[in-house]
Amino acid sequence: MGRRHVNKPQELPTPYGIGSTYGSGNKNSLYRRVKARDTGRKLWTKIASYQILQQFRILLALLTPIYLTFSYFELKYTSIKICIFLFILLFLLLIPSFFAIIFAQMSARDRLQLKTTDNKKSINSIPGTERILNTLRERRVLETTRLASTMVSAILLYFITSFQTGAILGSIIVGAAIVLGIFCLLLSISLDSGEIPMRDNLFPLLSLHAPTLHHSALEKVITEILVAHLDPETASYFEEWIKSLEKKVRRHTNPEEAVEYLLRILHLNSLKLLDRDRMFREINRVFKVSATDYLKSDNKFNLESLQILLQHTKSWQPSFFRVIDRLVGDVQRGHSSIIEDKWRMDLEIPPVASEGQTDVIAMVHNFSGRNQTIEIEIISAEGEPTSQIIRLQSPSSKRLKSAVALGIEGEDIVNALTEKLNSCVTLWVGLAWPNTVSGSRPVQINLNLASGETLLSTVLHTSISAGAHAESAGYKMIDAAASVRKLALSFAE
Repeated sequence: MGRRHVNKPQELPTPYGIGSTYGSGNKNSLYRRVKARDTGRKLWTKIASYQILQQFRILLALLTPIYLTFSYFELKYTSIKICIFLFILLFLLLIPSFFAIIFAQMSARDRLQLKTTDNKKSINSIPGTERILNTLRERRVLETTRLASTMVSAILLYFITSFQTGAILGSIIVGAAIVLGIFCLLLSISLDSGEIPMRDNLFPLLSLHAPTLHHSALEKVITEILVAHLDPETASYFEEWIKSLEKKVRRHTNPEEAVEYLLRILHLNSLKLLDRDRMFREINRVFKVSATDYLKSDNKFNLESLQILLQHTKSWQPSFFRVIDRLVGDVQRGHSSIIEDKWRMDLEIPPVASEGQTDVIAMVHNFSGRNQTIEIEIISAEGEPTSQIIRLQSPSSKRLKSAVALGIEGEDIVNALTEKLNSCVTLWVGLAWPNTVSGSRPVQINLNLASGETLLSTVLHTSISAGAHAESAGYKMIDAAASVRKLALSFAE
């Protein structure tokens, strides 16, 4: 009998399967392009960031239209040719700022096209990227307009000196140049008085990000609110960093819990409640010794960079940290809400709802001795929505017997704060009002049991403002960038 040849079924190609190298060339090419863009961004941003250069640009933008006005009236020692020279000089001084935003926009666009840590989606698909790109696009338009106004002014004045223009046409041309000069001055005051985008090399997109979507109920309290304020690129790297800590934490914990504990320790250190030695002793409780050294290294996420990210979050969401600081104070003083009461509800709302929007922070502790289902009802007069009820499971928390200080045997403020944050219910709820509403408005928060019994009820007030205020996103972005810059400089020193 002849041997039968059995054809083995051939496997179909899986270009997107696990282990496939399909598309890796494009990925590496994109990384190289990001690196090249960043080289240009760092160079031009460094030049444009010199304070002396920024101040000189504003001063020259102020003096040029004034001098041109004097030249129009043919005052002594004035000349149109000198005005042309001043506009050209101003044009040259604006070039670094123009190229800085060009390379920043290209770098941001390429960065946001990279894949997330799991390679399942592009960073560009994460909410918040469009705002970053729009901010850079608007800045580029303003920089281009400012640069063009100086060149057009120089060209218009050149026509006067090179061609025979009548008195009427000459007056119109000089008037147009003066208007363009004033317009350049206003743009210079606006652009040079603030931070240059993507100035920070460690987290370049951080200062351009504004929180969009977030969870209402927070479990890993500080970690979740910090991640909500990270730009998509940094948030992706932060998630990857947490996963890399799998073998660097103690057996009794996991990376997520260890990072949450670390952030709490850093916050207590910023409050001067823990010195550096005690801070590292606490870190060693959840991290192995090798990981502690890793946190001191020059990695992207180390103790200094985490403090910078924490400061950025505090600048964006001071209300949240005021709630935590009050909890720390109540533990230290032995407040009745922690020692005597069965329920504790701490609330915070900004005094001004800028542009008709604000947030409510609520932290609830259950000292009743057993886990219970609670309902937190938020009623905002004329708000959207007017009423909302959030139903949650409230774990039982340990009631303190007395005030707790730092370093007391058997009980310690670090342990007490850890237990209180692990066993609390924390809400971060956004509120909004229509444009037709203004002035002070009450917000009532009720703490109810599932049976309908009301345990606590508090009324807060916030002032509705239609315009930008100190609590608005734009001002918070500026404050956050300034505070982060100040902290980074202190580390550098």
